[in-house]
Amino acid sequence: MNDTLAALMSSLASLFGGSMGWAILLLALAVRLALLPLTLHLSRRMLANQRKMKALQPEVEAIRTRLKDHPQQAFGAVAALYKEHGVKVFDRSSLLGALVQLPVFGLLYRTISQASAASRPFLWMKSLAVPDAALTALVLVLTAVAAYCFPSGADPSLLMVAVQVVVMAFVVWKLSAGLGLYWAASGGVNLVQTLVLRRERRRAARLAGGGTAM
Repeated sequence: MNDTLAALMSSLASLFGGSMGWAILLLALAVRLALLPLTLHLSRRMLANQRKMKALQPEVEAIRTRLKDHPQQAFGAVAALYKEHGVKVFDRSSLLGALVQLPVFGLLYRTISQASAASRPFLWMKSLAVPDAALTALVLVLTAVAAYCFPSGADPSLLMVAVQVVVMAFVVWKLSAGLGLYWAASGGVNLVQTLVLRRERRRAARLAGGGTAM
């Protein structure tokens, strides 16, 4: 499989005069777009689950107050309430969907790492084999915007956005620019996914409020 991806990347590079940078971008975009239906489905499931949990929060608080001296009974009552309304505290299918993507990303990472070592300069980058500060900054900006715009059940927390950016910084700051291009392409697709989910949420809110007029 790795040889197949390497051959595909070489073919893509030949379309751009041997530019491995464009080949990495195109391959990364193709893979992320191919996985977009799955990641959208998983995100919609997660958001729907969050909405149910938020709607049930008053009942959960009432149960905990009523059974504050009996924590085990309170836990069982809350679990029964969640089960009745189809709420999942731990969604195994979402975890499985995320794990399915790991082998794909692993193969892509290996192929890009090998291709970056022998690449020529690309855009402002002199080499794709070493880290690039500007590219890292772009990845972090995309991460921050996607995290801030994600339509979760609560208002966006600057602290949570900052945590995601810091985690991403630790991941990408020492990676080669070739792998940075992959993260930039992935971040761009992730931002598009976030905007799609945000638009769907606004549309649902309008319909729920009776704003069906065009």
